[in-house]
Amino acid sequence: MEALSSVSVVKILVTGFKPFLSEKINPSELLATDLGKKFPNVVTSFILPVEFGRSYEVLKDVLKAEKFDYILMLGQAAGREKICFEKIALNWVQSESPDEANIVPSTRPIAAEQPLALMSSFPVDQVYQALQKEGLPVSLSFSAGTYVCNELYFKVSAFEDVKSVFVHVPLIEEQVKEDKPRPFIGYAEQLEVMQRMISVLLLEQ
Repeated sequence: MEALSSVSVVKILVTGFKPFLSEKINPSELLATDLGKKFPNVVTSFILPVEFGRSYEVLKDVLKAEKFDYILMLGQAAGREKICFEKIALNWVQSESPDEANIVPSTRPIAAEQPLALMSSFPVDQVYQALQKEGLPVSLSFSAGTYVCNELYFKVSAFEDVKSVFVHVPLIEEQVKEDKPRPFIGYAEQLEVMQRMISVLLLEQ
């Protein structure tokens, strides 16, 4: 009974992003929403705008209202063949593509007073190794890019005292067009991986 009690108090915030760059679906939004339904006593789901600066400002309000043990930030990465656990947040923003507010940021550090990069405070290796042993399509990544995903990740890593990680997920089949083939992982399989990730994380407690 003690073990069940300790697991029940763990609070995990799972964020996803709205669709962006002409996509009609963002699998991170679907995953975050469904994980909240699958783990209603553990997971709080929240969907963020794909906007430089604003995504973190919106998230800050959520973190002020409730304390979490972990934050899992999910985002779509077209071209990725596996679900990627990002180990490093880079203190840099650079993009030729606008965000959903039609802003193209200037190329610069995210926070001039901070280090060039920050390592994740989340138990990335332990969770990754457990899922890899199960034969699930996961990978470690050392570049979260320089778009909104990475900016959010860096600000959370630098300014929030909570174990956090960014997870990039591939496209799902519905996003792939016949005339433009791209790597994808079916949604059911992606959801299975994320459910197992949370289950492994809870067992670590």
